[in-house]
Formats: sequence, structure tokens, C-alpha cells
Amino acid sequence: MQVGNYYLYQEDMEQALPYGISGDDSVRFVREFVQKWLEEQVLYEKAEHNVRGDEKIERMVAEYRRTLVMNNYERRLLQQKASEEIAEEDLLQYYNDNKQLFVLEESVVKGVFLKVPINSSGLKDLKKWYKDSSDEAQEQLEKYAFRHAVIYELFYENWVPISELEAKVIVNLADLSKDFEKQRDIEVKDEEYCYLLHIEEYVGKGEVKPYDLARHEIVDLLANYRKVELMNKVKLDLYNESVENGRIKYYYDETM
Repeated sequence: MQVGNYYLYQEDMEQALPYGISGDDSVRFVREFVQKWLEEQVLYEKAEHNVRGDEKIERMVAEYRRTLVMNNYERRLLQQKASEEIAEEDLLQYYNDNKQLFVLEESVVKGVFLKVPINSSGLKDLKKWYKDSSDEAQEQLEKYAFRHAVIYELFYENWVPISELEAKVIVNLADLSKDFEKQRDIEVKDEEYCYLLHIEEYVGKGEVKPYDLARHEIVDLLANYRKVELMNKVKLDLYNESVENGRIKYYYDETM
């Protein structure tokens, strides 16, 4: 397919085809794709003929190409030089020096949550195991949950916002959170289920985020700082090198 000096090849249409499209749909898609391409090319040719020599457009094209080339070069440079992992001690140091930046917007907890039918056998033992974080108790808890629990979530290693738990527990955890420091076990029930929540660790809204919760943010922040510092250094080095080589010349208007 050709319009003037522009060509549409078979591979262009194949690359444009959506994955998994059926035979009849693919024929329709190709027909519409070709028609759209033809219309765009003839419009472009007409537009190009009418605006040829327009200095404003030429400047815009040149500026766009300049920006595109620089951005592509910066991206390649950053891939080569900014890919090193940030040391854990640097992450921890930044956290300790800037804790005011990492404030919780809602309370978070670590612990375990279960939802079991109210008529399940062994509930008395379950109510002992879910409060106990020992390996032995957790093993018994897991076996029990496998047989009886409708929901079993163990999150001793991960912080969970209480809003995620409120959708599963039939109480308002936000109202109870002021007592979490003292009351770490919540047991409620309705006509069908018993809900058990054990809070192993708790950090309240407005307090500093735990390091393991803030770590991902810190990695992103320091990575961005590193990229900015690297590009500033590259630009300065290139400038100094160009000055030394005489590639940069200043021309002054003595009348000014």
C-alpha cells in the first residue's frame, strides 16, 4: 500500500492486529486500519504541502527532536549508571533523619484474623491458639483453620491497614483502636460466625510509619535523588569538557 512516498507494509498491519482476534473480526479490523491509514496519509500530504516553509512548525519539530534525543540519551545513561542497589544502611539513615516525612494516615496492625462457623468444634482450643504467636500454637492454628475457617489470614510479617480488616470484622475497628495498646484480642460473633482478631503489633494513625512499611517509599525517593544528582554531574562534566576543548565560545556585544 502506497500514498506518495509513504508505504504501509504487511508487517505493520500484523503488528497492529489485537491478540486473539477472530478471522472475521481480523478482516474487518484490517479493512478499517488500512482506510484510516490512507485517510491520514492523504491529509498529511495536503497539510505538508500547505504549511511547507512555515518556520514556526520547523522550530517546533526541531525542538521536539532535540527533546526526544536528550530524553533517550538520559534514559540510557541512567540505565547504565543508576541501576546499583541502594545500601540498606543508607535507607535506614534516611528514615531516621526524616521520620517526619513518613506519617501514617491510618492505623496499621500485624497479627492474625479468622472467621469460623459458630458451630465449629474445638472453638475453645482455637481461642487459645490464635492469641499465641509461638510456633507450636501457630501450627495447631493452621491445621484448625484448614479444616474449619471460612477466612484465615496470618499477617505477622506484614502491616495491614485496619480499613482492610473492617470489611471482614463486624465491629468498627477505628473506634476500638484507642484501646489496642491494652486490648489485643477481639472476639465477636453473629448468628452464623465467630470472628477472631489478634493484634501482635499496632501503630496508630498520625504516628511514624514503621521502617518496613516506609522502605519502598524511601527506595523511590533516594533513587530519584540519585538520578537527579547523576544527570546534574553529567551536564556539568560535559560543560567543563566543552569549555576546555574550546567548543563553547561567548560573544559579547561591546555596545551593551
